[in-house]
Amino acid sequence: MTSGLIVDVSEENFEYEVVNYSMQKPVVVDFWAPWCVPCRVFSPLLAKLTQEGEGLYRLARVNVDENQKLAERLKVRNVPAVKAFVEAHIVAEFSGVLSEPNLRQFFSHLVPVPGDLMLEKGKSLMMLGQWQEAEEVLIEYLESKPTHPGGILALAKAFLMQGKGREAQALLTNFPASHEYNAAERLRPLAKAYVWVMANADGSTDPLDAAFRNGLRLAMRGKLLAAMDGFLDVLRRDKDYRQGEVKDIFIGLLELLGENHPEVRAYRSELSNVLF
Repeated sequence: MTSGLIVDVSEENFEYEVVNYSMQKPVVVDFWAPWCVPCRVFSPLLAKLTQEGEGLYRLARVNVDENQKLAERLKVRNVPAVKAFVEAHIVAEFSGVLSEPNLRQFFSHLVPVPGDLMLEKGKSLMMLGQWQEAEEVLIEYLESKPTHPGGILALAKAFLMQGKGREAQALLTNFPASHEYNAAERLRPLAKAYVWVMANADGSTDPLDAAFRNGLRLAMRGKLLAAMDGFLDVLRRDKDYRQGEVKDIFIGLLELLGENHPEVRAYRSELSNVLF
């Protein structure tokens, strides 16, 4: 056991090693048993994440066979079971086995992982429409975590909201496999279109081409709803214009707005009506 970071506790020292200690930092209690087959895999995983935390929290291990009264008092009915103490109170718990990503999320809710507050700050600045400020914070965040998918996606969105297609495209190309991958794929056609419109002069007399270019320029200036209205007009006249590129760009704009935006549902419905 790592001294102080991972400890075996009993009924006699539980109050001191867990309850009192949780006044300083979170304590995750692992209730296990020698006969518990899942515990043989899950307990080492808990230990691994605790060691990765480098002192952000403590892991206390309780053998329920040797501490039956303690297990009964804390209502442990199955093993493995995990209970997290913060400031002498149980703040989170579960029984059974979690996958490593879900277990990491469980740990992250107990105490912010270093740097995560900076990522949240960047996202909050984006919600406030402070794109340049968000860009600066997210770039700083990615200096310490250059492959973090959430950070890369957030920065790509900050670039797109400022019309920086080339910078966004560089981030979205070869995006790392992750939960954010599909969102990145939805943004790629938008970034590509920004780069295209900046590189191709407007010399066409085609009204649809003019409307298409105007929609992109509106989006690049942050006027996403006006751009989407323009793209809907293009699709009403030719739903297959530019071999479906307009639809893909529209979906990218929906992704950029985010599902919490009050207009997204209506625009998504309008797109379906136009196409189908």
